[in-house]
Formats: sequence, C-alpha cells, structure tokens
Amino acid sequence: MTQAETAEGRRDSIFSVMTGSDKVNSAIYDRGRIRLCHGDFLDVVKGMDSDSIDMVFTDPPYGLTGGGMKSGKLVYPDNGVFGSCGFDTGSIAFDAWIPEVYRVMKNDRYFYVMSNDRNLFSIHDVCTDSGFKFCELLVMDKKMTVPSVYYPKKAEFILMYRKGKCRKTRFTGATVMGAALPRGKEKRHPTEKPVSVISHLIRCSTFENELCLDPFMGSCPAGEACIMTGRRFIGSEIEQEWYAVSRDRIPGLLQTGKE
Repeated sequence: MTQAETAEGRRDSIFSVMTGSDKVNSAIYDRGRIRLCHGDFLDVVKGMDSDSIDMVFTDPPYGLTGGGMKSGKLVYPDNGVFGSCGFDTGSIAFDAWIPEVYRVMKNDRYFYVMSNDRNLFSIHDVCTDSGFKFCELLVMDKKMTVPSVYYPKKAEFILMYRKGKCRKTRFTGATVMGAALPRGKEKRHPTEKPVSVISHLIRCSTFENELCLDPFMGSCPAGEACIMTGRRFIGSEIEQEWYAVSRDRIPGLLQTGKE
C-alpha cells in the first residue's frame, strides 16, 4: 500500500470521530477532503484521534503589543487583537493548545507556528515543554514595513518543530521567504498570510493526500493551500464572521483545485 493510499484510508476514522463525539461543540462544514469546524479549538480537538495529523500550520491569536492603523498612525488598543477589525475573542494561552497539537500529530511530523518578535520565546518554551524538537526559525519578508518605536518591522517569523525524528521529505528554498501580504480583494482577514508561503511549507513537509490541521484558520488560507497541493485539511475557527468567510471561500477552490 502506498503512502497516499494509507493516508486516504485513515480519512474516515479521523473525520468520523470528530462528527460522532458529543464533546465537540461546533458546526461542521464537510466536503470530503476539506473539513471546517466552527468552534473553540479546545473543544474541537477533544474529538480528534491522537497521532492522526501529518502537519500543523497555524497563525495563532495572541495578545499584541500593537494593532492596526488609524489616521496613518499605528494604534495599540488595550493590548487587544485588532479590536476594531472584527475580532470578538482575545488570545489563548499557548500552553492550553500546543500540548493538544502535540497529542494529535503523528510521530516524525512537522509543526509550523507563526509569531511576532514579542511571542517567539514564549511559544518556543511551551513547544519544547510539550515534547516538540526545534528545527528552524524561518523569516517571512512581508515586502512592507510597519511603524515601530525602534526599527520599522518588515518581517514575521515561523517557528518549525518536529514531533519525533526527522522525516525526509523534500525541503527546498531557504530560511528567508519573501511574500507580500494579501491586499485588496485578496485580503479576506486582517492578519491573513500568503497562500504561497503556506503551500511551500506543505509541499516541503508532507506528501499528497496527507492530512493538515490549522487550529485557528481565520479565512482559511491553509485550506486553500491544501487544495492547491492535493492535501486534506481540517480547520477550526471560533469567530462566526471568519468561519463564514472560510465556508464561502472553499467551494470555488474545490472546483479548480486538485480535489
């Protein structure tokens, strides 16, 4: 049996346990290879099997030292998460969800988590305490600058970890990746990340038909990346607005992607 057939054979057991669990307090949008859950990840993950996920990519919510532009100036309201941009919920403690990510991931698989400079060390400490092994610190050049008290900020960071041993896949590129953030009609979410970057990480870290997870999917760029690369996807989102955006995004992509 090939790796692809093995991954496909596991789909029903992984997805059915999420549907059947009375612990999952969420609405579910299911299109076979793509499953979106509207609910708190801490509830959704209770219905997921241990050792069932091939890769995790996420840009988690966290308390910011800043948030958003107003009248041409950077505004930091109440240390909130872009409070004026449609977020109703705040940050979630790293030690509340990262251990659960470790539990549901298979051995010898990779975990990517986005961070700003202020949260790098806190995320790293929780990841290593949870059992993850540090692999790389990747830098995403956003092709734009954001005002700062010190040097203008032009980069975001992606911490890469593994559960278990190093898995040989096909790593290409470099530790610095240039990608402009979505703008205009392409920007569906205030903190949306480029699909091109996520797709690159998925191709480097998984094989076709394997299962990827985004615990905080926002407007679902990771789901789009999975469709483009022929992977399966589970995403969860607690905010109704962004869950609805994700539901609207997926059907058209399934018509043109590698469904």
